[in-house]
Order: sequence, then structure tokens, then C-alpha cells
Amino acid sequence: MAVLSAGAAPGAHEPRAQEQQQQQQQQQDASRDPTARNLGIAMDTVAVGEHGVSPGFGIAGWATNLGFGIASACIRAPAAGLEYAAGPNPVSAGLHGVNSVVGLAHGATRAGQELARGITQASLQATKAGLTAAGAQGGQLLQLAVGQEAADTVAVIEDMVRSYVEPMSGISRANLLTAASAWSVMQRAAGVGAAGSGQAAALPERSERWMRFAAATFGSTWLAGMVEGLSLGAAARAREASERGGGPGELALAWAGVGGQVEIVEFEQSSKQHFFPGYLVAVDHATGHVVIALRGTSSMRDMLTDLVCQPADLELGGVSGIAHSGMLQAARNIEAKLAALAEAGLASLAATGRKPRLMVIGHSLGAGVAALVTALWRDQGRFAGVELGCVAFACPQVLDQQLSEAVSNFTASILFGDDLVPRFSLATSIDLRAATLHVHSPQAHGLPTTALSAQEVLAAAARGDSRQLAEAHAEVRRAISPAEGRLFPAGRLVYLAGAGRSPERAEPRAFDELLISATMVSDHMPQRYLQAVMEASAQSS
Repeated sequence: MAVLSAGAAPGAHEPRAQEQQQQQQQQQDASRDPTARNLGIAMDTVAVGEHGVSPGFGIAGWATNLGFGIASACIRAPAAGLEYAAGPNPVSAGLHGVNSVVGLAHGATRAGQELARGITQASLQATKAGLTAAGAQGGQLLQLAVGQEAADTVAVIEDMVRSYVEPMSGISRANLLTAASAWSVMQRAAGVGAAGSGQAAALPERSERWMRFAAATFGSTWLAGMVEGLSLGAAARAREASERGGGPGELALAWAGVGGQVEIVEFEQSSKQHFFPGYLVAVDHATGHVVIALRGTSSMRDMLTDLVCQPADLELGGVSGIAHSGMLQAARNIEAKLAALAEAGLASLAATGRKPRLMVIGHSLGAGVAALVTALWRDQGRFAGVELGCVAFACPQVLDQQLSEAVSNFTASILFGDDLVPRFSLATSIDLRAATLHVHSPQAHGLPTTALSAQEVLAAAARGDSRQLAEAHAEVRRAISPAEGRLFPAGRLVYLAGAGRSPERAEPRAFDELLISATMVSDHMPQRYLQAVMEASAQSS
């Protein structure tokens, strides 16, 4: 089944998308025209200079004040000493006169600096206006530094961030934090963090081992994701692997605690391509699987993949929907390479007479790309006759609900605690912004100030009035128009609450709100996932 190319999500703001496309087309045209390209580089250089004027002259002003201040102090101190000992006298009067001259020089220097600052800013602005009139297009210097694809990606992210923060620009940081804190206590009272359905769920077989493979993709440089924390045992295993002559892959497996006979097919730690995460492909003879593990976010390139989060059109098995555009692009970029490596691994496994089994796994970004790669392969009919599955730890919001459910027969997402990532998407971020603005200024949004202002909400929390907080949460949610382009973690969702509780089945809608929590970041770490999986496995046993 053909997979549709990435495009704008249904209901997206077409004028803004068209404007972005026009800007990108203009930049591409400029990059092909040497004159326009040079003009663009000149304009970008001027823009860099504009940004440097204020801090540069600010530092100069600070240094001037410091220097003249020290000089003045060195003059005033002897004058004061002389006057203390002998009263006012010609020498002290002369020193005061010199100090007055120093003060005049100080003022003249600062006035000259401010005049120079104004002239510099005016000159740069005039130069920029002239370059713009000559047809210069911005972004050429960035393209020269990082390439066309990365420059286009940065431009898209910059526009998205600017659009996101604009409605909040007139509110102080302190007030925004107060409103966010109020929204957080409302969420807790409403049970937003309770993602489990109460229905028991089985962890995928060998979940602990797959989590360790996922952590191994971070390599020895990152101490294999510190999946065991700062562990002396992990360090000892890595030292032993090194003494045996093990390569980077073997060291990574040792740090992550993957035991047994494992044959490394290929380990890519640091790809220089954009939208192309690192990976580990291995034949796990201990379990009879070829394992493809995709690395989570560990570089600026990976962060660009995360942040290109607008929905893109996707069709799988005749079902049309949307997906996370950055991770979908990464999956498309990497799937052919991984398929070739998987074939090599399957051939090695077949030589042992084992049943062909292929497991694709990952954590965080790696989980999202793993789920999409597996879905693309199933859609293409690739690896017919091979038992193909995917286990995604801390899976981001990568597919809409219909597509997520469509892949549930071969993909499982394991989600833990208050982890931010499975709840984070452009849509939930926009919802969070709307909720914060409503709580900051309920009257401006037609809500009762007495019950929903941040101060009243925090007062209710101090009283322990959970009922009022839950009702306030529901009222704000009703007032918010949910953002379009909803995405969810992929496949069958298994939720781990921790604290010795058994795994529970979770519904996609349980992750449809970005939860503000003190552990929203720490719950995402590989170490927390490994601990939760081990505890859940022990509980099930």
C-alpha cells in the first residue's frame, strides 16, 4: 500500500503554511542565484551585527563606568584623608578639581558611546533596508553554515515557536508560572495523571531485555543511557568487554546490561545526517531475534527531529490519518538502510535453524521512529513470513488515534508515570497555553474570576478542596477549543504507575492532556523505565 507524502494536517492554517512555503521557495531560489545568495549572506551578517550592538556597547559602558569609578575613587580618597587630617586645603581642593574633570570626561565618554551606538544601529538598519530593496533573502548564512535542509527546519521551528509564544508575550514570567502551577493542581485533582484504565495488561515478553537494548543505543559515551544509574557493576562489565577486545557495540551492550550471545551487525552512534537517528542492529542468539534498536534524543540534530512536530498526512493499510512529521521523515529516511541490515541479521539467524523473528525497539525519539518504521514495513508487505513486532518505550505522540489502533496488533507502547513525552505534541502544547491563559485571566475568557483565578485555585489547593479544583479543571477544559491534529503514542498502550502496581491497559485519550508534574522529566529517563519494567515483571510473577 502506498504511503502518502508528508503534508499539512487536515484543518491546518493554510495561509501560514503557504507563507512558509513561499519563504522557503524564495530562499531556495536565492541559494541558486550567486548574486542573491551573496546579498542574503550580507543581510544575515548585518542582522548578526544588529543583535551584537546592544550587548557590545553595554559591555563597553560597564567597563567605562568601572574604569572612571576606580579613577575617581583613587582621587577622592586622598582628598578626604588630607581634609580629615588638616581640614580643607589647597591640595585637597586641587584633587577635587581633578575629580571634577574626571567626571566630565566620564560623562563625555558615555555620551560619545551612546552616540556611536545610535549611529551604528541606524547604519545597520539602513544597510539592511538597502539589501532588502536589492532583493536579499534572509537565511543564506544559516544555509551556508548547516545546509539547506537544516536551515529550512530551523526556519519552520522558529516560526512555530514565535506563533506559540506570541499570545503570552504581554504576561510576566512570574504570572505565567503562577497560572501554570494553578493548572497543575487542578489537573491532579481531576485525576489527569491516572492514565491506567484499571484493566490488567500483560507486558510484552522480554520487556526488560528490550529496554536494555534500547538503552545500549546511547553507547559508552553516554554510559549506555545510564540505564542502571552510576553503576559500578555496569562499569566493571564494560571494562571486561574492553579487555576482551570488544568494539563500541559490545561496550554499549555491557554498559546497558545486555547479557548472552549477541552478534553486532552494525552500530551507528553519531549520524551526521538530519532526520536520521542512531541505531544498533544485532542478532540476539539468546532469544532468537534480530533486534533493531533506535536511539533516543542525544544531539541537536535529534532535537530538530523532535521539534518538527506538525502533523503530516499518512496512509497505512488503506487507513488515512496523520503522523508526527519529523519522526515520519526520519522513519522514511532510515527504513531502507535498516531493512538491509535486518536481512543480513536474519540470514545469520537462519544459519542456526531458528525461526525468523525481528523486533524493532526504541526509547523516546527512538520509540517513535521504531513504531513508524515497523508500520511502514508492515504496510509495504516487507519481511513476509517473519515474525515482526515493535516495543516502544516512552513513545511520543506519533499517530492519530485511528492509525495508532490500526498498528496495535504488532506494536506495544510502554508508558510510565507522569512522563512528559507520551503526552507532548503540538496540539497538547497549544491546549496547555490556552489553559494557562484562561487561568491567568479568566474574566477575559468569560469565566468566573472568583473560582478560577490562579490565586483562588491555589487557595483552594491550600485548603485541600479537591472538589472545587476538579470542577474548575472541568470548566476550563470546556472553555478551551481543543487544538486540531491530535496525536497519540503508537499501538497497544501498557501503563506502568510504579509503586509496586501491576501493568494496566491505557486508552489513548488518557494521554490527551499535557500534564504538569514535578516528575514529568525524571519519569522519562531510561533508568526509571527499566526499574518500572523490572518491578512490574516481578509483580506479575
